[in-house]
Amino acid sequence: MTELKATAEPVVAGDPVIVVDETYQRHHALVTCVHGTFGPGVPCINVAYVTSDEGKRDPYGAQIERLSSLQHYSQGPANMPTPGRYWVNA
Repeated sequence: MTELKATAEPVVAGDPVIVVDETYQRHHALVTCVHGTFGPGVPCINVAYVTSDEGKRDPYGAQIERLSSLQHYSQGPANMPTPGRYWVNA
């Protein structure tokens, strides 16, 4: 995947974003909820994405994963040794 965008652009439900999960894997996701409004800060979001875990497949295909209350990359997780559980614009 490409370099992460450090600044946030407003998103709404249905917009594509890139999320990094707690295992530091990147996923293309869709926004399902925005908690608040864009202004001086960046709101947290909820997302859904298709799992990359081969063990989570059934007759319908790959299962859907959800992450909630994700903060934007610019809001602090960059201070972690290996950032995880955040979103950036796609």
